Amino acid sequence: METQHVMNVSRRDLIAGGAAATVGLTAATTLGTTTQALADDPQGERIEYDVFDTDICIIGSGLGGVAAAIAAVDAGKNVVVIEKGPHGFGGVAGYNWDQFINFVRDDLPWQESTDFVLNELTNQKIEKNSYEHWMGEDRNLMVRYENMGYGLLNRNPETGEIAPLLDFPTIYGIYRGFSRHQLDTLGDLGVKILDQTIATDVIVQDGICTGVTALHIPTGSMRVIRAKATICCTGASTWLYGWNTVGPKTINSPDNTGDIDAAVFRHGCALEGNEFFQCDLLNYEPTGIACSFQSGIGADSGCCEYICDQDGNYFFRGMDYSTLNKITFTQTIAECIANGGGTENNGVYVDFSSPEAFAAIGETYQRNIELWKQVFGIDVEGTKLEVGLEAYERSGNPVADENLMVEGIAGLFSTRGGGYSGSQGGSTVNISPRNGSYAVSKAVEYIENVSLPALDEEIVKAEYARLHELFEREGGNRPQKVRRMIQNACYEACQPTRTTANMEAGIAELERIRKEEMPKMTLGDKSPVFNTDWKCAIENYNLLDLAEAAAKASLFREETRGHMYRPEFPTQDNENWLCNVHTYYNDGNITCEKADVVLADA
Repeated sequence: METQHVMNVSRRDLIAGGAAATVGLTAATTLGTTTQALADDPQGERIEYDVFDTDICIIGSGLGGVAAAIAAVDAGKNVVVIEKGPHGFGGVAGYNWDQFINFVRDDLPWQESTDFVLNELTNQKIEKNSYEHWMGEDRNLMVRYENMGYGLLNRNPETGEIAPLLDFPTIYGIYRGFSRHQLDTLGDLGVKILDQTIATDVIVQDGICTGVTALHIPTGSMRVIRAKATICCTGASTWLYGWNTVGPKTINSPDNTGDIDAAVFRHGCALEGNEFFQCDLLNYEPTGIACSFQSGIGADSGCCEYICDQDGNYFFRGMDYSTLNKITFTQTIAECIANGGGTENNGVYVDFSSPEAFAAIGETYQRNIELWKQVFGIDVEGTKLEVGLEAYERSGNPVADENLMVEGIAGLFSTRGGGYSGSQGGSTVNISPRNGSYAVSKAVEYIENVSLPALDEEIVKAEYARLHELFEREGGNRPQKVRRMIQNACYEACQPTRTTANMEAGIAELERIRKEEMPKMTLGDKSPVFNTDWKCAIENYNLLDLAEAAAKASLFREETRGHMYRPEFPTQDNENWLCNVHTYYNDGNITCEKADVVLADA
C-alpha cells in the first residue's frame, strides 16, 4: 500500500529552522501516485512524499538482492526492492561478466566443506549459519532461473540438460548466461520495484529500523519505505578508487557508493574489515576501457608464470603454486612494486610472447585479443602488456550478528555482515545469493512479532532538510570534482602497496576535503528534477565516510595481511593482529579499535 503525504512548510524555513517548523501531514491517494512539486501557497511551499508500506524492504538488486527477493516471495511476504539504476540495467547487471554462475555447495558438514573464502579473520558464525541454510536443491538458483525462461544457457543436445562450463563441488556455471536476466524474475514474482531511487538514510526509531528514506532521481521527489524488516544487499564493490585515470583502479560501478553502509556508520554502528580490498590485474591501455572488465585483458593467479617486472624478471616462477591464492598473488605483486620493480604507472607486465600465456587466461580475456587488433590496431600477441592492480571488491561492512542483523539496529539486516569474508577482502559472488536467502529467512522470523510504530515525522523533516540544504550553497567545487578528490586520496592511502607516508598523506587529504570542500560543495543545477549533481553530492558524503574509514583502518593495522602489502611491516603478525578492526564514526571523527575474531563454537 502506498500513500502520499504533504508537508505544509516552507522549504527554506524547513532547512533553516528544522524542528521549529510546524508540519501538517495529510494522507492522499493510493498505489501508483507520482509525487509532484507544488506551487507556493499562503502557508508556504508544500512538500510531498510517497510512503510505501511493506513487510520486507530490500536495498539493491544484485546477486544477493535477487535471491533475497525470491526467498521473501517464497515465504509469502510483500516485498519492495529499491534499485538506484534503471531496472534491468543496475543491480545484478553490474555483475554481467557474460557468465551465469551458481555456486553450489556440497552437502558436507560445515567444518568439512571446501569453502575457499574462509580465513583466519572470517566471522565463522555467519559463515556457518549461512552455509547450513543453503542446502538441498533450492540453492541451485541457476536451474530455477533457466526453468523460468531466463538466460540463454547451453544445453546438452542429446539430453536437454544444462551443459556447464564449470562443474566442481563448489561451483556450477556457464559462460554466455547473461546474469542480468535474473532481474526479470522480480517483476514476474510480483515484487514492487522502485528503480532509479537512491536510499539516503535508514529510519531508526527507538533503536529499531522501520524502513528507509529515499529520493526518486527522475522527479527529485522524496520517498519513505516503511518495512518491518530492511535488508541491505548493496554489494561489495564500493566505488572508492574511481576511474580517475586510464589505469585500472577499479572496475566497480559508479552507482555503488556504499549508501546504506555509510548511513548505518553515521548512526553509530561499527564497520569491520574496511582495510581489506580484493584486487586483480587489468590493462592500462587502450585509454578509456581500462575500467571495463568486459573490454580489458588482464591476468590473475592462473597465468602468474607470465607476469614480470619492468626488468623482465618473472618473479612468480619457482613458487609453490599450491600455496598461491588471491591474497599471495596481490601481495607478491605489491611487494615487487614496493621494491622498485613496477612500471612508471606502478604496474607490471604480462608477457604474451608465447601461446602458453594465452591458454592460461580466461575466455573473457581471450575473446578481446582479436577485437583489440581489429578496433585499436593493438596486437597483444608477442608483446608485454602493462597491467595494474585494480580493486573489484572490499570487505568493509556493518558488524552483524550470526543472523546477519546489524548490531545496534534491530530489524536491519546486511547480507554482507562485517567480517564474514575476513582478510579475503570480498570474493563474495559465491556467498551473496545464499546470504540473501539466509538474511530473509531470519527476517521472516523476526517480523512475526513486529508491528510498525507510527512514522516519526521529525525524521522525514530532518532528512529532507539535510538533502535540500545542498541547493543553498554557492562558491564551492562541483560534486564531480570533489568526488575525484575523494577517490584519489583513498587510492593514495589504500592501494595494495601501502607505505606509511602515502597512507598518512591520503588521510590528511581526506580530512582536508571533509573540512574545506564538503561544506561549500556547490550544485551546478538548482532543479531537483533528474539532477545528477545533487545525486553525486549526496553520494559524496557516503564515499568520504567509507574512504576515511578504509584509510584509517589500513593505517591502524600494522602488518601485511590480505590484499595489502606494507613495506614497513612486511609480514603477517598473528601475535598482535589476529583480530578484526572496528571503525566508528562520531560527528565526523573516525576512530579504530581491535575486536576479537568470531569463532563458530564461541
